[in-house]
Amino acid sequence: MDAIADTSRLSFGRFAVLFAALFALAALPVICCDTLPLFDYPNHLARMHILASWSGSEPLQRYYEIVWRPLPNLAMDLVVPPLARVMPLAGAGKAFVLATLFLLAGGTALLHRVLFGSWSAWPCLAFLLLYSRALLWGFLNYLFGLGLALVALALWLALERHRPSVRLAVGTASALTLFFAHLLACGLYGVLVMGRAGALAWRRRAAPRSALVELLVAGIPFLAPLAILVLLTPGSAGGAIAYGPMLRKFDLLFSVFDNYSRPFDIAGFALAVIALGFAFQRRWVRLEPSMALPLLLLVLVYVAMPSQLATASGADHRIPLLLALVLVASSRWTAPEPGLRRLFLGGALVLFLLRLGVVGASWEASDRSYARLLPALEALPIGARLAVAYPSEAINSQPTPLVHFPTLAIVRRDAFVPTLFAFATQQPVALVPRYQALADRLSPERLWSAFVGGGPPLDPGERAALQQYEYLVFVDRTPFTVPVAPPLVPDFAAPRFTLFRIAAGDGALDAPVLAR
Repeated sequence: MDAIADTSRLSFGRFAVLFAALFALAALPVICCDTLPLFDYPNHLARMHILASWSGSEPLQRYYEIVWRPLPNLAMDLVVPPLARVMPLAGAGKAFVLATLFLLAGGTALLHRVLFGSWSAWPCLAFLLLYSRALLWGFLNYLFGLGLALVALALWLALERHRPSVRLAVGTASALTLFFAHLLACGLYGVLVMGRAGALAWRRRAAPRSALVELLVAGIPFLAPLAILVLLTPGSAGGAIAYGPMLRKFDLLFSVFDNYSRPFDIAGFALAVIALGFAFQRRWVRLEPSMALPLLLLVLVYVAMPSQLATASGADHRIPLLLALVLVASSRWTAPEPGLRRLFLGGALVLFLLRLGVVGASWEASDRSYARLLPALEALPIGARLAVAYPSEAINSQPTPLVHFPTLAIVRRDAFVPTLFAFATQQPVALVPRYQALADRLSPERLWSAFVGGGPPLDPGERAALQQYEYLVFVDRTPFTVPVAPPLVPDFAAPRFTLFRIAAGDGALDAPVLAR
């Protein structure tokens, strides 16, 4: 027990057993659920189905097209469709989620190993942070890229004494890989690499020329991704920039613990912060000095990062997890008392198991709810056209999210669902022009307003657009009632999910609304 509790002296074999046991526990919610209750996940899974099955499906070819471009958001798109050709799509999606969790925890452990020269139980604290708010939102490309960034940073540090040519080659390959995984993950990796280069130059009291060389070796690998972004990536220079309240930055730090039980999550977060702060204050835990500057730069980037950056929403929401993981990787337990080590790590293990139990219970309940709703989608005709209605406030992570659940009709029935993620700047899947025009004509919020929210009724053009669909589904965060009125014919009803068939009218597939 004391050998395992000594965070600085684990053999690789003992570390591997400990890591494997913790990862097996962390993987249980993913393995045991049929439909993962991650907010964006059904939409991502629908896109994976299109990429894997488009060539063999006439309905998919009718509604969607595949346009491969050099996009900095392709991690899942490059990994899951090939897997889906040799295993069920649901299994391929879960494998990607598990790989993401493995990279986040494993990258933290590997970075710690490079920094301190030994395997340790200390970086396994990363398992406490895997089920963060970023995961529950379904930011899977970003999280996968973040795990790769931790691995790439560990590799970069391991090569610090190698020739500049070797470091430039490896650094360029890492930067390009991260660029195509996710742009923000690539950028944050660059911040850490440049911070590390600056810290080493300062610690070595390097001459200006040597310091400049070190910074150039660290920075040049990012020229290739920058050139691709500026010259080849569509829409790289556009998009809105918006900031939230500055005080919100403090609240967002809690997102690394925030999942399903607010009182329990707040208590766990407070306990973890107080315990870690106390351990640092008593010098039981110490930071690797050369990682202070990278962490400081990461904090400054977090403070300066807007909430909306071009097409990326919640940009600043995504940074606290990386801050926490790098802090764990860059620190180690140094107090000699074995009793303190056992108490600290034992408490962390108990908190991990309790958090995992809360997640598991919530996911099991969500899975049961989804199982009751899926037959409604599976009863749709092959190639059905399904409009979606929800209020703007429904776009909020919660247990059993439903906003993107209707996109599973694409997976199950090769349907047309206009809320599919198909942005030219982010995904290699697009709606064909005539169906893009239809999707643009009727937003989910407008349909909700007209039928449920007490807003103005649909105008003639909007009614004609609605007639191009065969079904209309309403979803929300809370139970609701849809007044039944033509052209809606009830088909399936649940408290937060109601499906209607659209009675035939004067609309035709070649109506002007589709030619706009």
